[in-house]
Amino acid sequence: MGFHNGANIVTDSIVFCLDAGNSKCFSDGNTTATCLVSGSSVTGASGTPSTGTHTPNTANFPAYSSIKGGVFNFAGGRGMNIEDDLGAHSAASWCLWFNKNNGNTHYFFDCRNGGGSWQLSNYQSRNINWESDIEYNSGGTAGNSDYVAQPAMYGDVWNYLVVTSDSSGGKMYLNGAEVSLTQASSATETFGKNMRIGTRYTTSSQWSGHMGCIQLYSKVLSAAEVLQNYNAHKGRFI
Repeated sequence: MGFHNGANIVTDSIVFCLDAGNSKCFSDGNTTATCLVSGSSVTGASGTPSTGTHTPNTANFPAYSSIKGGVFNFAGGRGMNIEDDLGAHSAASWCLWFNKNNGNTHYFFDCRNGGGSWQLSNYQSRNINWESDIEYNSGGTAGNSDYVAQPAMYGDVWNYLVVTSDSSGGKMYLNGAEVSLTQASSATETFGKNMRIGTRYTTSSQWSGHMGCIQLYSKVLSAAEVLQNYNAHKGRFI
């Protein structure tokens, strides 16, 4: 399946991709989205399905917004559930364009529903401003994040975030540039089934704002590849 407007993003080792600006993925009025790599379904998050069957909540799926060529609107507390099994990877990179509009605790991703070991969130309670803290947990004990970055971020502004990890550790990039991290440990990334986007595995701490393009790679993107992806959509989001 194609990607938005022929944008020159990295396609090597891509295993998951959403883009609300591509009608093959999502359109106004839809209550599900389609992965542009596998064709698998992404539905409205509901309950805590663990490794079992997920029952979609259509009312909880993000709405379509035509801004920035088409994005997911999480207003009112919404969340997605990836119905496919994303498995485990010895190396991984998550990439997304996002806009966040308030300072509460929210989750970018959380895969702990299906036995996974990975989450990415911001914790407003850890700092004076939500903008100053993003937590990246790739297998540690809940509450003890493997990687904590403090980039200069601001609400209601579009940002491009990339996190990578393999056996050598993790990296985080904001708008094409690497940011400093505090590293505690590294681990094989286990994503599994029923991974969540924009909500915690319990459908709490739901995202407030918008998300644009979302990608998962089964490799660590190089700094040059991160910059390539950023530049591919920079004109659309910034």
